[in-house]
Amino acid sequence: MKKNLLVITDEDIKKQTIAHFINCASLDEFARLTNNEYSRSSLLGFTKDWNLFLEFCQLKHVSPLPASATAVRLYLEKCAENKKYATIRRYAVTISLVHRILGFKDPTANARVQSTLSGLRVNKKGDNKQTESFSREHLYTLTEQFSSSDDLQDIRNLAIYHVMFDALMKRSELKNLTSAQVDRTNTPHSIILGAHRYPLTELGHQCLSRWLIHRNHSSNYVFTAIDRHGNVGTDRLNDSSIYRVLRRASDQLGLSIAFSGQSLRVGAVKDLANQGVNTKEIQKRGRWLSPAMPYQYLGNRTQAELEKMRFLTMKPID
Repeated sequence: MKKNLLVITDEDIKKQTIAHFINCASLDEFARLTNNEYSRSSLLGFTKDWNLFLEFCQLKHVSPLPASATAVRLYLEKCAENKKYATIRRYAVTISLVHRILGFKDPTANARVQSTLSGLRVNKKGDNKQTESFSREHLYTLTEQFSSSDDLQDIRNLAIYHVMFDALMKRSELKNLTSAQVDRTNTPHSIILGAHRYPLTELGHQCLSRWLIHRNHSSNYVFTAIDRHGNVGTDRLNDSSIYRVLRRASDQLGLSIAFSGQSLRVGAVKDLANQGVNTKEIQKRGRWLSPAMPYQYLGNRTQAELEKMRFLTMKPID
């Protein structure tokens, strides 16, 4: 979804914001800067990335706002000594974001900085390991093994796997899923994410329906924690809990690999492609801004890189 990011034009607000961001920016300050358009996890990333850049600037006695193209280039080259390209790219995006919102010239758009990024992309090609795919076959195997289980964790986890797979759901979307986003007017039920509606498969419907009987109805969230005594809580699952749910799937399948929060999206993308769904339609269903990630998940790295570069050159700010 396109972010509604506005350039700060009020000089007093701009001066106050710069004063914060040349010292040590906080998560709340980043939330105000970006008009609360980003999730908490994204804001945490921005804050950490920006403050790392501040440390470098302070060490080199150079200005972080506005930063020179030379300072940014040297910073990215320094980070490249022990960071992956995806991390370096993210650092550049954060620096660009702060400068553009504050009305400064974007130092990352400089030809030498772009050349550095291009060189690092080539030199570090392959350093980002592809996410392990959670396939439909994995889903069916787990369902066969645990659909009759009375263990609440098995009941909940099966529902999670099916919902995430059928709706190409991200980890953040799963933990924030509310009962209002489950449409029960028809069978099978549907999951509503923004303007998108995702009907569950019959198996997915059965697994979710079974969990909905046991969930804590005093909670607004669909998927919540279960304590060691088998009590279903009201608090939503956190990132660590979701990691353990997916790791449990790996263990139950007897796999040496470990599934991540993106594994079900990767598996769902490959499943749609096998059904003959084209990449543009997969992009739409998965709610991506560009087809870069579907191409990457499908193993077409060349096209993925082209799409990333095409998308980054636009960089809309409002």
